[in-house]
Amino acid sequence: MQEIISQIKQSFILEGGENIYTAFDAVPIRDKGKFFTVLSIGGYEASAPIYNADKIYMPVKAELLVTVLAPENCTQEQIYDYYALHFEAAVNKLCGLSSTLKRIDISVDKNLNRLVLKAVVKLNCVKIITRTEEAESND
Repeated sequence: MQEIISQIKQSFILEGGENIYTAFDAVPIRDKGKFFTVLSIGGYEASAPIYNADKIYMPVKAELLVTVLAPENCTQEQIYDYYALHFEAAVNKLCGLSSTLKRIDISVDKNLNRLVLKAVVKLNCVKIITRTEEAESND
């Protein structure tokens, strides 16, 4: 799962996203910036692998959770504009033909006193493992 999140984080950075963290980061909120984004996986399902001579193809279904936290006193329009500017293009590229934007909503996090935009993207992908990587990891 960390590999999927890392690849998605990199694609968001290439689209101009900043202050992007994974659910595994232990950076305090005060150090994350005015707007910041947390990526996590809400569900993960791997199907039976398909083997060939040099690669293993593993079909994977997952739900990517994109959580954008706004600074205090931010409006709904401002947080959505931030999402649209920095993440919408990357999410659309992720969606492609076999993945979809399942849900997007904006609410108030009462603990942090901030607006939070949450987007859920259903991912359907194939993880490719070369047989040499598999042999090295078994040593």
